[in-house]
Amino acid sequence: MLLVPLILAAQTQGAAAAVATGNETPAVTKLPSAHEYRSGLVLGMSFGGGIGGASGYPNNSQQIGDSAYYSASGLMGGTYQQLWVLGAFSDYVSFGFWLGTASLRNADWRSTGNGIGFRLEAFPLVSLVPSLHNLAIFANLGVGTGKLTSVDPNLPEANGTQSFGGIGLFHEWAFGHVLGGHFAAGPALEFDAIWSQPFEQHGLVASGRIAFYGGP
Repeated sequence: MLLVPLILAAQTQGAAAAVATGNETPAVTKLPSAHEYRSGLVLGMSFGGGIGGASGYPNNSQQIGDSAYYSASGLMGGTYQQLWVLGAFSDYVSFGFWLGTASLRNADWRSTGNGIGFRLEAFPLVSLVPSLHNLAIFANLGVGTGKLTSVDPNLPEANGTQSFGGIGLFHEWAFGHVLGGHFAAGPALEFDAIWSQPFEQHGLVASGRIAFYGGP
């Protein structure tokens, strides 16, 4: 008979332990969001300046490799512009399409370059260093075309169309939350190159960028 009071006492203590007391709230695990900083359609542009050079031959199979038709600019300075349309698939990755132009010159030479293709932006420090969640690396890959001309009309022109490649990094700060999205702006630094059999152009570019993200 002594077992009955003991069993009843144990059940009463177990029920009391199961009831929350005071203002304590049961812990809830919060899953990380895939779009805390970036989402939706991304529209962006950049404008900057840099230094570079160009060299090559006329786009003529009979003249490529002939030193009599070779041109080289030496160091030039100029401007660079880019536009892009991306999708922010997560806080870590945006991907889409890009196009850009460059215009370089010095006292003796003029060079232009254009590119179009794919753009990838990656934000690797979102979780590792949250204070740097807006620091990114990026790459532009596609088709490039360019030419080099001299102020001396007697010197040959170099030109060609084939490949474009660019790689760089940028940091941006968010502002202006409108239409369900926000703007972000900041500096960027990159190295760009156009290359083909008869022609190549390369440059180091510092620029300012601004982008609109369609989501928060």
